[in-house]
Amino acid sequence: MHPTEITLQVYHRYFKIPIESYLNTVAEFLDPWEERAYQHFVHQYLETTKDSGIVGMVRQEKDENYVYLDAAVRYPINHTKDYGVVQE
Repeated sequence: MHPTEITLQVYHRYFKIPIESYLNTVAEFLDPWEERAYQHFVHQYLETTKDSGIVGMVRQEKDENYVYLDAAVRYPINHTKDYGVVQE
């Protein structure tokens, strides 16, 4: 038997979004400047691009024209762990 071990590989994805587009995407949030709204935006983007990543922490900066998101996106990786075979 070979147990499967799952690890996560993390990539940072960077987004530069026009403020109006960002606000339209997170309109359902009372506070568009909270992390859950940032995660929602990134999740929606990943779904539209058929990316299977799992959204983690997202940091935000903005200026008068753009919202900049730095998202940690995790991807599961399966490993088969070989514990060795005991022969009798």
